[in-house]
Amino acid sequence: MQFNNTYVLAVSQETAEKNGLETVSDLSRIAGTMTSGTTFEFSNREDGLTGIENAYGFKMGNKLTIDGSPRYTALAGGEVEVVDAFATDGLLKKFQLKTLTDDKHFFPPYFAMPVVREEALKECPELPGLLEELGALLTDDVMAELNYKVDELQQTPEKVAGDFLRESGLVS
Repeated sequence: MQFNNTYVLAVSQETAEKNGLETVSDLSRIAGTMTSGTTFEFSNREDGLTGIENAYGFKMGNKLTIDGSPRYTALAGGEVEVVDAFATDGLLKKFQLKTLTDDKHFFPPYFAMPVVREEALKECPELPGLLEELGALLTDDVMAELNYKVDELQQTPEKVAGDFLRESGLVS
């Protein structure tokens, strides 16, 4: 699949514009004056906050652990200035956040990969070709939009997936 659901750091558009933030290297200049709101897991992983602070040579000024979607509302409410997210989180769109480019490529890639039983391949020999077509369409932006429809618009995953497959011409 084309989408990479890796970790990202995100800030408000206002914070990004005010501080000229495009990359994590940009953030490293002012991180010591900022408060992060990250999930418990991210705050304790070597490929999370501790690791990225070491890789980029900065320390956040204040660190809060806030699980799940409340970290987005904490950012919107000004309680924190930086949050962790996955690149395809639908709430990035809802809150119109700026994701910072990991310019040192610290975060590992998390590309999705289909796993199919051999029996299914025998029953549907066209499946590998269809999965290749689907994989080419599923970019980070497309997955974020699909996740937004589920997370924010409260559409069922089945409806969102079905609509996408029909709109993409993969099914009729």
